[in-house]
Formats: sequence, structure tokens, C-alpha cells
Amino acid sequence: MKVDELPVDERIKKIIHDRGIEELYPPQAEALKSGVLEGKNLVLAIPTASGKTLVSEIIMVNKLLKEGGKAVYLVPLKALAEEKYREFREWESLGVRVAVTTGDYDSTDEWLGKYDIIVATAEKFDSLLRHSPRWIKEVKLVVADEVHLIGSYDRGATLEMILSHMLGRAQILALSATIGNAEELAEWLDAELIVSDWRPVELRKGVFHLGTLFWEDGKIDRYPENWESLAVDAVKRGKQALVFVSTRQSAEKEAVSLSSKISRLLTKPEARELEQLTSQIEDNPTTEKLKMALKGGVAFHHAGLGRAERTLIEDAFREGLIKVITATPTLSAGMNLPAFRVIIRDTRRYTDFGWTDIPVLEIQQMMGRAGRPKYDKVGEAIIVARTEDPKGLLGKYIHGKPEKLFSMLANEQAFRGQVLALITNFGVSNFRELIGFLERTFYAHQRKDTASLEYKAKDIVYFLIENEFIDVDLENNFIPLPLGKRTSQLYIDPLTAKKFKDAFPALEKNPNPFGIFQLMASTPDMATLNASRREMEDYLDLAYELEGNLYISIPDYEDPRFQGFLGQVKTAKVLLDWINEVPEVRIYETYNIDPGDLYRILELADWLMYSLVELYRLFEPKEDVLNYLRSLHLRLRHGVREELLELVTLPNIGRKRARALYNAGFRTREDIMRAKVKDLLEVEGIGIKIVEGLFKHLGVEMPGEVREAEKKDGRKKGGTLDEFLK
Repeated sequence: MKVDELPVDERIKKIIHDRGIEELYPPQAEALKSGVLEGKNLVLAIPTASGKTLVSEIIMVNKLLKEGGKAVYLVPLKALAEEKYREFREWESLGVRVAVTTGDYDSTDEWLGKYDIIVATAEKFDSLLRHSPRWIKEVKLVVADEVHLIGSYDRGATLEMILSHMLGRAQILALSATIGNAEELAEWLDAELIVSDWRPVELRKGVFHLGTLFWEDGKIDRYPENWESLAVDAVKRGKQALVFVSTRQSAEKEAVSLSSKISRLLTKPEARELEQLTSQIEDNPTTEKLKMALKGGVAFHHAGLGRAERTLIEDAFREGLIKVITATPTLSAGMNLPAFRVIIRDTRRYTDFGWTDIPVLEIQQMMGRAGRPKYDKVGEAIIVARTEDPKGLLGKYIHGKPEKLFSMLANEQAFRGQVLALITNFGVSNFRELIGFLERTFYAHQRKDTASLEYKAKDIVYFLIENEFIDVDLENNFIPLPLGKRTSQLYIDPLTAKKFKDAFPALEKNPNPFGIFQLMASTPDMATLNASRREMEDYLDLAYELEGNLYISIPDYEDPRFQGFLGQVKTAKVLLDWINEVPEVRIYETYNIDPGDLYRILELADWLMYSLVELYRLFEPKEDVLNYLRSLHLRLRHGVREELLELVTLPNIGRKRARALYNAGFRTREDIMRAKVKDLLEVEGIGIKIVEGLFKHLGVEMPGEVREAEKKDGRKKGGTLDEFLK
């Protein structure tokens, strides 16, 4: 189908033409002829790079221009939300306003009412539904990107409940590259189904074993025995490669190893650019290895890296500067990073149940990254058979079908929170109505077993009544209680709220950081660190040393909770070090964690600390305890001792600059307001831009002579400004 033949607004066609697109791919054309432009629901299951995003853009913008209202685009990752937001902003030239929202689960975000396309993570949109902002009624289209994640153990239930809520209220567009039971999903959503294997770039798939590459069509190629030769060969051809491994340690090790081989293939300008790239990265134990790899044109990518490092790597790979990325499977979850050759080194990974095969669906998601539209005619996806039978891998992963998606509403933690939300936020007034709603879910559609659903729901309702989240009246109608309403709005597990509530009497007697942090680490909402065997004795000693500060008894060695408890103590100690201003690098080294791990722990702890304060307010709080908790929350957010709290509320003043100012004698806002510019500039980390920002925030006029000197100087070293500051 030619773009000109599309039955949509001419302005949409012009923007597509401006992208250099004259004709749609066959699956795109089929999707847009399915009735989706007339309002039908659609499940679109087509390979990566076959143009799902463009289909969704056409449907969204066409609907908004014709009918008004809002479109919500759901993604699984914050980074992916930012990427889609940048892409969709192109439509603002038509007056379509685009926004992105990913954080703060206790907000109505009424500001989103001004926007037409809202990009959000599933968790964020679920929390918005619970707060019922006025603009929610205007949502006319929900796009669920990576809809196969409905089968994800930890996140699937959230996506399923959103779609259950929106079915019948808005048009649904579900997108994925791999769905084993797409027909069943489409049937549940009352949707048209488009499934296609068509790709704009042909995909060759094969298995590599000890130097022999067996292609699926029966052809054979020979390489040196080590699988690394496949990555080196891709770069020699002027191409890029993605290597998927199962662990962070493997990603780092293989990146450093490959770097020494790829570095010989770099041009001198590329080597200089890569040297410049490494200089932009902060020093810590993880980035030390990253810098080593980057100098040779290779990078690793995993959840332990900070967001800044991940973005830098992704951008440099897209530009062709980085030749090879070694990554854990998280990279395959939607990020737009295709490469000519994808090498899957590992098809097994270690889980709580020991070594298990990676699902076919995940491996096929990784393989789908092979081949870059506009650059490659063919992409290559190669699985490495190290000890496995090559024929077995060929049959399972290359010729095999992806697994069926199963509803994850059976996950008790997710189900508990969703049942509470239905009662306290969505007006479900009795058990019959509760079951009536649950019968609309994918779980009910798939299992067709109302009895098991009732049994599970009854258990949760009893738990909620027993722990005073809800009550029932004489006619068995539900009565939402303040604890239940607030727990659901805060987007925390009811079990977390119960743990907090049970600890309040002890907390009031002895409010202290270690006890509070261990309490938060004990909840199902916290990503607790693991204590290794060699660390266990140290953390047990620490627990006994600070036993008087804990709100629980230390479990016995034989207790199944013992090892988890030591992980909680380790997590609490990390948070304790953070608020006592221990440098990040020392935290990484002491606890053997990566920057991304610390970031996630701090993000979760900030949310849980806020929730703890909010729930404590419901129970006749003591003013001094409430103030203590609020102060501790600020210390946790900024990573400072109490004396720096006033300084870190100033613009661009983080924990390092605040400590430097304090040590230099600038301890209050008044000290800074009275300070001379040159004295402030002598403080480590404080430059002229920071001073300007501080003075503006505090309502202080910048000295005229500084402004004049700054203008004349043009900020060149050694000029008038430098002279003035001396």
C-alpha cells in the first residue's frame, strides 16, 4: 500500500513522506486495513523492525485528529518511555501534544490533562487509574507495546488489569514481536489479529559449534573455533554485533576480552572519539572495566550500569562508534538497538530453581534484533552451542514456536494489590461484583475456571478484612477503610502496609534509621540484596550489635527466613552508609554492587519511606516521631547527614557540593546570601553557573562587576572574569 492511499488525514501522510517513506510494509498495510482505523481493537504480532511503531503512530494521530480525546502508549521500561516520547514529539507540528510520565505513584498528574499522547510505564498508568484524574475519562485508545509481557511473573498482572479496566472503555492496540498464543489473546480482547513473519531485512538463523556454523537452510560456514571470531568477523565486514550472555559478570568479561581483538580494526579517528567517550564516564569499579572495553570499540550493557552510562552506550552504538555490545537479555526488551549480527552465547541461566533453559520467546526476541533496516539486506542471528547439541538448539529455538502466554494474576502478591484496588479505588461494592470484574480478565478467559478464581479472591478478601484494609456491613457490602484506600493509592503491596502498621508501636518507642531501613528491606516491595556465605557472619554480628534498634526478633539459623534476614541487614547497612555520606565508590566496593543496583535500592527506599510516613499519619501520629520520619526521608533522598538538609534543598546542590559548602563555612541559606562570589567559587564543585543559580533562587542580585567581567570575558580562561575572581 502506498502512503498516499491511506484513508487518513493528509497532514499525517505528509509527515510520513517527510521521513522518506513512500510505501508501507505488507504487515503494516494489512494492519491498517483491518478496521483498526474505524475503531476496532487489534493484536499486531509481527517481527522486530517490521514497523509496529509507525502503525501505532498512524492509528493514534488519526484518532486524535478525528475524535479528540487522548491516547495512552504503554511501555515496560522507563528508558523505552523516553525513547518513544522523543519519537512521537514529531507529531507536535500537527498540534498533537506529547507527554511522558514514569515516576511518582502517589499523584493524579492532572497536568497530563493538557496532553494528547501520554507515554507511560504500565505501573505508572495503573497508579493513575487508581487516583482517577479527571482526564482519564478522555482516553480513547490504549496501545500496549511488548504485550507479551502479560506473561511476565512480576509485571504481567499489572498490564492484564489495565487492559481489563480499559476493555470497552477505549480502543485497544496490542503490539508484540512474539506471541505463542496470539489467537487466544485476540479473542480475549475482542480484537482483529494480524500475525506475520515478514521482515524488511531477511533473517538468517544458525547454530555455531566449535568453528562450524550450521545455517537453518542446511548450509555450513567455517570459522576459528572460538565464538568471538563471529563478532570480529562482523566488524571486519564494517558491521556491528550484539552478543547476549546470561550474567553481568559474563557481559563484562567478554566485552574486555573482545575489546583487545576489535581495537585492531578501529581507525585512528574512531580510537580518538572512543577515548573522548571514556573521559565522560565517572570512575567506579564497574565503569573501570567499561572504560577498558570502550577504548577497543566494545561495551557491555546490563542493569548494574547507571542510566547515564547506558544512554551513552546506546547512542554511541546507534552512531556506529561502538562496534560490539555484550549484554544481558534486558537489552532485548524493546530498546531500538538492531545490529547486523546477533550472537546468543548462552541459552541457559541460573534461577532460584537452578540452571534452566531460557524460554524460546526470549531467545526469539533477541534474534529479532538482527538486521538493520536501511543498512542491511540480511541480518544474522547465531546461537552458540558450547556443550549443547547443535541440532537440539536448532530444533528448539530456531524451528520451535514461542511458548504460550499465561496470565500472571495467579501471582499472589500482584493479585492482593489488585483486589484491594478494585474495592477501594474502582467502586467494587461486594464479592459478587468482585468476581464479576475478575471474570473479564485474561486469567478467567484462559482458565475458564470461576471456582479457583473465587477461592483465590476469597482468601485475599479475608486477609484484607482481618488486617483492617476493608470492612463489610450487615449486607456483606465492602467498606473501604482509610488504611486500604491509602495503601492502594501509594501503590504498595498490602503486606508491606501490614508490616509497617504492625511495627508502628515499636517504632514510636525507638525511631532509628537502622530499624526503619531493615523494616523497609523486609517488605515484598523492596529489592533486597543477597548476603553471600562469606558475608553472613559479619551481618549476623552487625544485627546482634544493633539488636536493640530492630523492630523484630533475629531469626534462628534453622529458620527459613534467616538468610533473607541477613540480606535485609545488608540492604539496611547500605542505606545507613548512604545517609552518612559514605562516597558511592566506597559503597560499590564494600558491598560488591553496581551503580544501577544502588540507584534501584535508593529509588525503592525513597518510595517506601514516603509510604511509611503517609501510613503513619493515619494512626494518631506523635508529632516528634512524624518529624523524625520526614527528616529521615529527606536524608535518604539526598544521601546526607542531618546538618546538610537545608543546603541540599538549594538548586544544583547535591550531597558532595553541600558537604563542600558546609565545610567551607557556608552552612545556611543566609550564609550563602551574604557570601562574596569569589569566596563561593573557591569551594570545590562550585562554578559561576552554580552561583548564578543559587543567587537567583535566593533572590540575591549578582554583583554588577561580575556580570560585566563575564560578558567581556566570554568565559575564556585567563580573561577578564578570571582576573576579577582572583
